[in-house]
Amino acid sequence: MAISVLLNWTMPDGNVVKETVGLDSFASGHSTTLHLSKEKILSMKAVRLDIIPDFAQARKGEKGFWFSPYGMYGEYDCDNGRFMAGAERMSMPMFGWANNQGAYLAIITSLKYFVRETVSVKDGCYTIAATLEKELCTHPYEDLTIVYHRREANATYAELAKIYRQHQLEQGVVRPFKERFKENKVLEKAIMAPEIRIRQAWKPVPSPVLHQTPETEPEVKAVVSFDRVKDIVDELKRQGIDDAELCLVGWNIGGHDGRWPQSFPAEPTLGGNDKLKEAIAYSLDKGFLIVPHGNFHEGYTIADNFDGEMTIKDSNGMMLPTRNGNVSWGGGRPYHICPQRAYEKVCVYDIPRMAGFGFKGIGYFDVVTICEPQPCTDPRHPCTAADGAKYWGACAALSKRDLGGFASESGNDYFAGNLDFSLYTYFGNPQDVEKKYAAGKGIAKKVVPIWQIVYNGIIANNPFTTTMNLTLKDRYSLLKALEFSARPSFYFYSKFVSSGSNWMGEEDLTCATDNDLAWSVSKIKEGYDLYQSLKHLQLEFIENHSEVAKGVCCTEYSNGEQLLVNYNDHPVQVNGVKVAAMGYLLKPCK
Repeated sequence: MAISVLLNWTMPDGNVVKETVGLDSFASGHSTTLHLSKEKILSMKAVRLDIIPDFAQARKGEKGFWFSPYGMYGEYDCDNGRFMAGAERMSMPMFGWANNQGAYLAIITSLKYFVRETVSVKDGCYTIAATLEKELCTHPYEDLTIVYHRREANATYAELAKIYRQHQLEQGVVRPFKERFKENKVLEKAIMAPEIRIRQAWKPVPSPVLHQTPETEPEVKAVVSFDRVKDIVDELKRQGIDDAELCLVGWNIGGHDGRWPQSFPAEPTLGGNDKLKEAIAYSLDKGFLIVPHGNFHEGYTIADNFDGEMTIKDSNGMMLPTRNGNVSWGGGRPYHICPQRAYEKVCVYDIPRMAGFGFKGIGYFDVVTICEPQPCTDPRHPCTAADGAKYWGACAALSKRDLGGFASESGNDYFAGNLDFSLYTYFGNPQDVEKKYAAGKGIAKKVVPIWQIVYNGIIANNPFTTTMNLTLKDRYSLLKALEFSARPSFYFYSKFVSSGSNWMGEEDLTCATDNDLAWSVSKIKEGYDLYQSLKHLQLEFIENHSEVAKGVCCTEYSNGEQLLVNYNDHPVQVNGVKVAAMGYLLKPCK
């Protein structure tokens, strides 16, 4: 059967030029490829391109589904609406759908940064497109290649997501934990234990001073000294927690987000360098890994190693602010550091120095995996998005080499070969998607674990911002963490902003008094105990995920075990077992 792709080129005046390109049939190999040269894209002088295969369309009432790499899932049941994946929502360069013709997965293999998935429905007619906007149309950094894979129409979203996992494995991009643990026992020890983050010091957020100097810098609020870190270690041991990875947040000069890319010396109000070394040695001696929270993605003018030369420049040659431009954090107005300069001027010096202080484990470096690699136009260090991905990957590799692993804020997978842990794969609460859909305000009806189907057994994760401190949260959030195969993650002083939302929730761990500390550790102990019966699943692939009964989800692992999660307020009998109300059950191999 002849197949084709419709190219809708939107011109600067708003007119749309339509072009049809024929593709090879799916008859052999179950895949076909669209290739557009960058010269072709440039020649059109368009501001937007929507790529719509003739097999990526459906009508309301048709059986099937669509999903984004971020896990947004919808069916063909709306009259009008639109979903477009943002930067963090294209965490993998792929998306999928199924309709009456078949089930399909699109993998963008080149020009993959900043391509978006767009799902549109008008008068009950659905189209699913790959979209290029603005700079990708006017300045494509390479040719565009999309490989479309086809399966039978009854294929599930899990079967489609597994195509991408196999692609990543076959290309040698990633290796499973089962292989890597054999050669990296630090990584194994970390993944098999919960993550405990300790925010120690910070300045006001938002900052009253956008471009700080030592004279105008707001006062650092010191909350958890390096001596108090040792008290936390003692309390963990006292309550029977034998393994955990501690991550010190705000240990650095100026506290959390205080003076990046400057890290040293350790914040004096916490005890300085000597006390930091003492706390690290004490933690390791008690059997706990301990790692730094760092940041080589952005810089503040107050840093002693900040130089405007090292920043990403926009098309006008101006320093590019990060975090939506007008936002300020502890150090004031942050600016994007060019990935090349981050590697050459920051990471090659600071990461070995962190290791020299004794830090050991999955080093955490903020922000980078929640953003796509920004291009840099500075003629002294020009970077395309692909160049940026290469340099960010080199920075991550230094953390793996010197500390034992690399972790970051989210799951954008240009880091996949170096990423060991994602602090939260999805930003937000999955229940919000369900509520929006129920109110008729969205075409995505729920969030499914697409990222986890691809990467469980390869990269560990805490799935949502709202599943941080999971044993403090509502039962729904805890169950979602289990359904999405979480490595439990906890945060002392997750709330620190002076105004604005606390994106990790209102529930928090504190240690101002010994009673506060004991209570907080008791909640960590609940998560630690919970993880003991589930942590082996971090080594397994997720082979299927589905709703097996109304309100009951089943995550199936490669070792044959099934995790059943019941969101109903009553028990449910399913697959030969009874799952308690708002409960879960790990069903052993058949």
